[in-house]
Amino acid sequence: MAVIRCCKRQFDLNLITVEPVLFLYMIGSFLTNPTFQAFVYNKVCIDKYNETLCGSLRNKTFQEDHKTEEDYVQSETSYWILKKNIVERIPACLIVVFILGSWGDKVGRKLPVILPSVGTTLSYIVYMILSIYPSSKVEYVMIAAALNGLSGGFTALIMAVYSYVTHTADPANRTTRLGILEAVIFLAGTLGVFISGVMLDNTSFTFVFAFMCGCTFLGMVYAVIRLENLTASTTRPESESVCTYWFLGSAKESARCVMKKRQEKRTLYIFLLLIIFIILIIATVCEGDVLLLYTRRAPLSWSQTTLGYYQGLENFLRSLMLVTVLPLCRKMRNTTIAIWGLTSKIIGLVVLGLSKRTWQVFLVSVISMFQGFPLAVLRSIMTNLVRPDEHGRMFGLAAAVDGMGGLMASVIFNALYPETLDFFPGLCFMLAAGLCGVATGIMLWLHFVLKRQVLDDAMITKNVTVNTGDISKEDIQVDTATTHL
Repeated sequence: MAVIRCCKRQFDLNLITVEPVLFLYMIGSFLTNPTFQAFVYNKVCIDKYNETLCGSLRNKTFQEDHKTEEDYVQSETSYWILKKNIVERIPACLIVVFILGSWGDKVGRKLPVILPSVGTTLSYIVYMILSIYPSSKVEYVMIAAALNGLSGGFTALIMAVYSYVTHTADPANRTTRLGILEAVIFLAGTLGVFISGVMLDNTSFTFVFAFMCGCTFLGMVYAVIRLENLTASTTRPESESVCTYWFLGSAKESARCVMKKRQEKRTLYIFLLLIIFIILIIATVCEGDVLLLYTRRAPLSWSQTTLGYYQGLENFLRSLMLVTVLPLCRKMRNTTIAIWGLTSKIIGLVVLGLSKRTWQVFLVSVISMFQGFPLAVLRSIMTNLVRPDEHGRMFGLAAAVDGMGGLMASVIFNALYPETLDFFPGLCFMLAAGLCGVATGIMLWLHFVLKRQVLDDAMITKNVTVNTGDISKEDIQVDTATTHL
């Protein structure tokens, strides 16, 4: 057993499985948002005007004197972000729901980890080629988006890595292990967005896309060499065709995870948790899609470097809290931790929407540093509510909800933001804060009505499968813990 000892703590290196894949993929992913937005912003501007004017639009005084041109470029860029998200997210959701989620449970959890890196690497190659030829049409970015979407992209990778870790994690430490995955995401985000501005301001789009391509390719190679093909060992019934088993069967099983009757109203709880999940995704995507345009506009008029510093600090603090504070909260109820994180996110969004100065925006990173808690808690709770051989489908469904939530957010906020430029550009952040308030209300209700053993890692569950004649397979959950909070 490979163990590293530091002071009184020891770390088992054998527990490191998909974390490097996630880290390398997310560096590229966090670089993608600001790089793609800046890339499209530049193309849209040059296609309409000229390089001299477009270079001057970074100047605050020039922006104020050319408000019409700035509004046009911001609006068109926002719409291209929306189009790219549609082309990426719809195929990704379908791939996850109909194929990859079920594949992880039935065949093995290795391929769903590898495939997204393959498609994303190819998409970065397309972006790199487009950046080499500045005269290329902006419409060609849709080719890269399609390649990423057809491989499952971010949606599939998140489903795959969380399923893999849940398959191997001790139930008593599941929230902590999932919290570490969340921390890995934001640690990669810290590095990715921190260097994004510096790279974009001092190198070229070609260099940045090549760097992103190298990261995802290394992650793919690591996954091929290191990961085991874990499986829940299910077999296809002889009466079912391959098509029915994989496509129709996968969709039915994903729906069954939410709709099937379970003990102690767990079906209702899963449904409500998915609602909270999609609200969080909508609020997060709102911030990601609008932030570059919002901070580039006067009165902030940020450069790519300043934006990178802000997002790097925000992600660093978020990951630090997940690694240091979340493990210390094991004696707290999961719902309490989630409400804490949601409150942090709400206040941060409100302050961001009202910010007129750079220091006010940087303050948001401190206020919202606990916002990574809710997603880690939600994933942990959902795995406690289903059988181990349903984890892949549950995470697949959650990933599909993630993708659809992101698509909804893009439709809403990329259409809304251009309409708010004349009177209140921060309105999108206020709307996102209001949605998070709804999520907090649902979580408060769950906190007061649910038993501890339904929600928390202290639960010890035995899964018993019963087959009797015409009676369908039923889940019997025997909870040995009966303490209420």
